[in-house]
Formats: sequence, structure tokens, C-alpha cells
Amino acid sequence: MSRGTQPVLAFVPSALTASQVGTWETDTTCDRTVADAITAAVFGVNADEAAEGLPLVAFTKHIHPEDLPDFEEKIACVRQRGGLFVIEYRTCPTPRDIRWVLARGRFEWDSHAGGIIGRGIVIDITDSKSDGQVEDRAFFVKPEDTGPSLERLAGFAIEVHNEIEELGEAKGSILRQAIDTLLWAIGRKLATQQQTDTKRWKNLIN
Repeated sequence: MSRGTQPVLAFVPSALTASQVGTWETDTTCDRTVADAITAAVFGVNADEAAEGLPLVAFTKHIHPEDLPDFEEKIACVRQRGGLFVIEYRTCPTPRDIRWVLARGRFEWDSHAGGIIGRGIVIDITDSKSDGQVEDRAFFVKPEDTGPSLERLAGFAIEVHNEIEELGEAKGSILRQAIDTLLWAIGRKLATQQQTDTKRWKNLIN
């Protein structure tokens, strides 16, 4: 490893901790959702059980009661037909803790699984809500997946992340750190983009 790459790789763990970017994958045919430790923590789910796979309700039951009906209604079509969604909502990992989450997902037909497979990321954006902008939340659903390049890039990065995990790469390996850094950067870019889009729509409405 060259001396010049050490500061970048050393920054990865703190960057991921600060941004709280987690990944998930769900198979709608067997109702099995696999998630990493960060996603499990955001939802208050046991990390070992999440890594093995749980029914989707094990996660959604921790979505804030006021946000759950809207969440279920808006993504029902993409879960059935495929498509993209970017949604902000609150989770309750513990009775006394409320987290704000920006979730980005893509559902598509998987010929190997024989059904609709969903993959995505969740970003803990609780700190960004401390400025009082609670009502400025992203809510974007597109059943027909023709998203912009950033959305496609996020999808490709998630696929690469999953392939690297299939290879059995250790968490500290260069490949794992590289893709984690890319996911972190994409997640931050998506969060910024969604905040900009939300403000633009509010200005148009007002």
C-alpha cells in the first residue's frame, strides 16, 4: 500500500460511522430481507439475525407509526412491478430513540431468483434534521426505472458491494473499504440532491 493511500483508507471507518450508510436486499418471493449491521442498528434489529435474513415486517414494524402507512402505500407498486424509490421517514430502534432515515431502493426482476428483488441503502440523517427542517422530506417513487445517472450508479455500487461480500472479502480489505467509500460518497450526494429537489418543489408550489 502506498503512503499516499493510507490517509484515505484510514478515513473510511469514521466516514461510515458519521454518515451511517447501510445496505439491504430483499427477496419478495420468500419475504426475506438481508441487511448489514448499520441497517440493523437504524431499525433496532439484531445484527446477526439481519445478516441471516428476516421477514420485511421485522424492519417495518420499527418505522414510526405516523410514517408507516404512507411508506407502505407508496412503495407497494415498485415492490410488485419493479422501480425506484427515495423516501425519508422515521424509525424507532428503541422506545426512546427516534431516527430519521433516507432510504433509496430499486426493485427489479431477477431471473435467477425467479421474482422481484430489491436492493438499496439507508442513510441515518438524524443530525441533518436538527435544524428544524422536519417537513422538508424526500418522497420519490418511480415504478418504471429510467432514473438519472446517479441513481444507476447507486444501483451498480450496491451490486458490486454484494458481489464483494459473496467473494468473502474481510471488512478491512482494500476492496471492501473501496466500495464502502463509494457507497458513502453516493449516499451523501443522494442526500444533498434530495434536499435540493425538495426545496425546488416547495418553491414551485409556493
